[in-house]
Amino acid sequence: MSLILVIHLIALGIWIGVVGAEFAIEFDGMRDDASYIKAARMHYKTDIWIEIPAFTAVFITGAMMLDESHLAGLFLYKIIFALLAIICNIVCVYAVFKRRKFALVSDMEGMKSTDTAMKIGGLVIPAFMAAFVLAIWSVM
Repeated sequence: MSLILVIHLIALGIWIGVVGAEFAIEFDGMRDDASYIKAARMHYKTDIWIEIPAFTAVFITGAMMLDESHLAGLFLYKIIFALLAIICNIVCVYAVFKRRKFALVSDMEGMKSTDTAMKIGGLVIPAFMAAFVLAIWSVM
């Protein structure tokens, strides 16, 4: 197993782990307005320090391992779902950053205006899982 693959797999684990933690943060934020503001701030910090570096590492290491043989068959679908997961995560990060700006001034209406983008970003989980299953299936 190459060093790049090891880094890729570690970054994958960190990425999906932090997505799960953020789900818990968001669920806790549904209690009341103060919790919602706190969740916005916590989600922002996890994005900056953990999630963005993790999915960036996944993208870079994945690109480094890519060769022509990966652009056909089942593995091509894995790549498509992986890129979809990254794109959904970028949409979510955009919404998190925007929501944080509203949270800093306690603008609840502004914060709620990011809900649609947050839901689109939530598609990162099924896209990630599809890519993960296809990756495992393609090596078996």
